[in-house]
Amino acid sequence: MATKKTAPSSDEKFTNQDFDLFKAIDAIDAKNYDWFSQLTPEQQRKFSPYMMIHWVSSVKKDGDIGRYYVMSADANANRYLFNDAVQNHPELQWLMLCASSPGIGKQYHSWIPHLNNKVATLQEPAKKKDVKDYFAKIAKLEPDALDNVATLYTETQHHDYRLAEMYPNMKLEDIKVLGSLVTAEDIKQYEAATGN
Repeated sequence: MATKKTAPSSDEKFTNQDFDLFKAIDAIDAKNYDWFSQLTPEQQRKFSPYMMIHWVSSVKKDGDIGRYYVMSADANANRYLFNDAVQNHPELQWLMLCASSPGIGKQYHSWIPHLNNKVATLQEPAKKKDVKDYFAKIAKLEPDALDNVATLYTETQHHDYRLAEMYPNMKLEDIKVLGSLVTAEDIKQYEAATGN
């Protein structure tokens, strides 16, 4: 898979410095694993894996293809894209994004909206109204189901947020694991036992 990198022409060095998001998406759809290595160093520096995963994971197709893109992007890229060992290797991140594509040709991708970054990173508690508005944009749910999803998400996020406050030096993924193991009652008992 190692290929010799072609040097850009002197004109290209000065004129072609932007990272073209839509060409990148097309390359991922085509499973072009070599595309990233053919970019100029300046273009490679402008590569944003966070932006790419938001675009690549969503296609405007119902049924199996749409579900495949979401699940494959999560399984092949999203779970590991920002891992400490991976985040300093943009070409590896590119390869992971390509691996998430089924390779069935060009698709129409759309941006997936996201919650406030401070909510997602447990820096502030979620507001149920914001969560409900978010899920209304990305899922077709009946009002009762939408309310249930928003309530469950908000309760879980508040629980994890509380743990993040208690353990500010713990990594986000470790807080999520701890949140699945420790109940609100466990936290109350701990606080009572430690005098907090």
